[in-house]
Amino acid sequence: MLIGTATRLHSPARLCRYGADLAKQLTGSLHNVLGSCGSVRISFSRRTPEKVSNTVLKELGNHPKIFIWDGQEPNPHLGHLAWADAFVITADSVSMLSEACSTGKPVYVVGAERCTWKFVEFHKTLRERGLVRPFTGFEDISESWSYPPLNDTAEAANRVHEALANRGWRLRP
Repeated sequence: MLIGTATRLHSPARLCRYGADLAKQLTGSLHNVLGSCGSVRISFSRRTPEKVSNTVLKELGNHPKIFIWDGQEPNPHLGHLAWADAFVITADSVSMLSEACSTGKPVYVVGAERCTWKFVEFHKTLRERGLVRPFTGFEDISESWSYPPLNDTAEAANRVHEALANRGWRLRP
């Protein structure tokens, strides 16, 4: 069985402080789990600091099981969402975490303990709902677990319909 892990390193937000040190921790942890996964595909946000991407490239760039998107071809993000069996995502990317949690596939988070303010509550909610687990580097990535996928669009639409209904309005189907 081919197990793919899509990894996304996003830019460090002021509410989740980290840089090359977290990249070093992440690369070490990824090295630890390579035996339990088929491949690792890494993409960076265009806002990822160069020191972070350089650390990842230096540590993982020559490994035969690892593909690192160079930013030159079309972004493989949608392919990662469709084909990966599990995800490892930095805590600062709310959109990437939400998108990965909409797949129902295992999602591991790196760096959540470094976040503050609204990010703390966001990560707590994801953990309590069973959508994410912390990534420590000691996981068996081939272990499959699932959850009811997030469906933010449908939930938002239902809330709009409810708000309109409370005012006596109705949308046509």
